[in-house]
Amino acid sequence: MQNVARMISGERASTEVKSTRRYKADNKALSFRNDPIGFAKYLGVEFLTPEQEQIMLSVRDRSVTNVQAAHGVGKTFLSGILVLWWVFSVEGMCVSTAPTGRQVKELLWKEVRTLYDLNKKKLGGRRGKLFVEKSPSAYAYGFSSYDYSSDTFQGIHAERLLVIEDEANGISQEIDDGASACVTGADNRLLRIGNPTAASTPFFRACRASNIRIPVWSHPNVSWAYEKDINGIHRLKPGIAALIRTEDKEEPILPQKDWAEHLPRDRVKGAVSISWIEKQRHRGEASAYWVSRVEGVFPEDNSASIIPRSWFIAARARYDADPEYWDKIADRQEWRWGLDVGDGGDSHGLAGWRGSVLYIVREQVTLGDRSDTARAAGLAINTVKKYPGRVSVDQIGVGAGTLAMLIEEYIEADGVNWGTAAADPVQFANLKAEDFWKMREAFEQGEVAVAPLGEYEDEVIEDLANIWYEELSTGKIKIEKKDLTRKRLGRSPNLGDAVCYGFNDHRDPNDRINPMIFT
Repeated sequence: MQNVARMISGERASTEVKSTRRYKADNKALSFRNDPIGFAKYLGVEFLTPEQEQIMLSVRDRSVTNVQAAHGVGKTFLSGILVLWWVFSVEGMCVSTAPTGRQVKELLWKEVRTLYDLNKKKLGGRRGKLFVEKSPSAYAYGFSSYDYSSDTFQGIHAERLLVIEDEANGISQEIDDGASACVTGADNRLLRIGNPTAASTPFFRACRASNIRIPVWSHPNVSWAYEKDINGIHRLKPGIAALIRTEDKEEPILPQKDWAEHLPRDRVKGAVSISWIEKQRHRGEASAYWVSRVEGVFPEDNSASIIPRSWFIAARARYDADPEYWDKIADRQEWRWGLDVGDGGDSHGLAGWRGSVLYIVREQVTLGDRSDTARAAGLAINTVKKYPGRVSVDQIGVGAGTLAMLIEEYIEADGVNWGTAAADPVQFANLKAEDFWKMREAFEQGEVAVAPLGEYEDEVIEDLANIWYEELSTGKIKIEKKDLTRKRLGRSPNLGDAVCYGFNDHRDPNDRINPMIFT
């Protein structure tokens, strides 16, 4: 317990006025020691979903509760209630963790601070940014798993202890082992809760043993509007769709202010909505994003994927676990850029690697006119001026014009024809298979890391997971035809291709000075 106590002491020393003022309790919270649902109502929470109530009772009664939840179903809000219930009603110690400091401060502990501030006079105690305290034995603290190791949990064996792993799918085995080791007493509890975004994680393995699953379909904001079709897919009821659906792909649902008066509006503000669900449908109902964030199910890796989803997510986790380490390695390397030039309705894709780290992904919508190749060149030129490096670009078809423009602007650029022979023609059907296989091996062996990619991250994951390979009867590796990938995705995997172009160095070997270093 000494590690946590030391962290709390540092927080208590904060000069923030709000965190140092202590409020006197009305002690009514103690009457809810065995009634977390009643405690939520005591805090003024007007509505809980049946699944939220189920989770509360599970935490009350079971030593371990694992919750795999879809997007926007109130999992973080619920965890905030449980933190305060444990401190002010159970009068125990609560420790929460999440993969990053941002997730700790801006997700769970934002909910804790908001709920506490609304009820501080009746709860009593005091709070800081990452702690609430009723007494020396009744308090809660939050920290990121990135900042600490399993040793952080060493010695935590309070009589009444609640450990919460928020965004649990990003928690490492080391941290999960440390948290699990604390839950030894009869009144100790462990709550793992998060989106089921990747298999082969500690959270996935825990949920296989037992779990509470929360898909979006049972949420009161949307449950009234959907039904399953003959294939088991939830779709808007025809009568509802006729009233609220639009022809706009970007905004497929009318704003609620324009709905017919008799239709229900969102009961829980800020939670999942019909509009959000229908906007995600374009990703594909079999996509990992849909499966995990809409259905609340762990996506499965396909053995034919050139980069399985779990490998990419592991590479993201490697970067988050120690960004300083990966940045230091990358700083010694050149930028390598991959540019995939869209044809017609396909977007342009640009990806930037520095050493063994994928840092940047950009996408630009095409207009289908004669200026598209120039726009692709402009996308690359503007980026490379800021982050100088070589650009690998497809020199076949529309990419040839873009390559010429880059060279005219004195950008170091290399044309790539993936249809040509591989350097190892015995193992690979062509250069495309060889390039993708090199990248696959780097992901598989943990030699690369992926920095946060923002709004394009999920698209890159889906592109790479849906580019499939096969082994020919000759034993050669071949990447499937792009039309098959496009049919599966519903679009061209331009970002995935750009990532692969950028990963590989396509300079003439005689021109290379420094080899890529993978550490």
